[in-house]
Amino acid sequence: MNGYTYQWSLFVDWCTAADVEALPASPITLVQFLDENPAGDAVQLRRVSAINRAHLDVGLPAPGLVTSIRIALDSARSDSTIRRAEQYQLIAAGLPTVGSTAALFGRRDAVLLVLSGAGLSCRAIAGLDRNDITTDGHTVWIGGRHRVHIASNDASGFEPATIWGQWHTVLQFSEHYPSTTLLAEHLQRNTFPDMTGLPQRRGPVAVPIDRWGHLPLPVTAMTAAEVGAVIARHRTGVSPLHTPRRTIVRPFDGTGPSDPISAPESVPAELDSGYYRSGVEARRRAYTALADVPDMVDDVEDRIEQLLERTLRLLNSPATSGST
Repeated sequence: MNGYTYQWSLFVDWCTAADVEALPASPITLVQFLDENPAGDAVQLRRVSAINRAHLDVGLPAPGLVTSIRIALDSARSDSTIRRAEQYQLIAAGLPTVGSTAALFGRRDAVLLVLSGAGLSCRAIAGLDRNDITTDGHTVWIGGRHRVHIASNDASGFEPATIWGQWHTVLQFSEHYPSTTLLAEHLQRNTFPDMTGLPQRRGPVAVPIDRWGHLPLPVTAMTAAEVGAVIARHRTGVSPLHTPRRTIVRPFDGTGPSDPISAPESVPAELDSGYYRSGVEARRRAYTALADVPDMVDDVEDRIEQLLERTLRLLNSPATSGST
């Protein structure tokens, strides 16, 4: 703490005046301190470093090592996050949520876009647990180490709680009723049962879906690269089209209305000798053209995180221990 004596003393004095604890301090306390003591980014970063160091030295979690604090400390990143959030919200609002298999992808992808727009990196989204997300009215709170609040927008009609609820319903339903056909049936008509009384279990938010609408069992998380690829496709307007299943009708048994369900469609076709070759070549061209996009997105986000980490390490280094 030798290099942070002044910054830490300032924080302790402010906490005493505000009648809150300085050690341990919550991220909310840290945000309030920074808000009531404005300064440039470099000064605020040094203050956060001092508070983090004081906590780490006594074995307590550092209140400044959360996503929301990092976004607030870097004004340039905060501005870009706001612009990206607006863009991603518009895309998410236009995705299907009821009907065919495309609606299953739409519910998941909308959540990924909203989380990315809120400032979470692809790696953070891939590691996010569903229990870290709670709702309050139309807004969403991302807890854990992120502590990010996603507010609704009355002007645009954006309701993050609704978008999260639609995907969370799918995750809950699939967990308790692991049937792709049954999931497709309820998704077709949006007739999911009430699951509010079911126990809340841990599990990833970002879950892969294969082309037929199957979710993995047991549930596994998408990788950061897979999350980045999904977001990149929507951002560039080249998200894949999902072929809906053919709807068939169960025979009427006199006990109620006929019940449409989804079943794979089988369409006979005569293929010429060059069909498969041309298809493989088309896929290869598409893969080559888009292969670098997820890596580029991850690289930019990683560089931003590394920049902030490097700043904190620099401020914590022995070379600055003599400064105050």
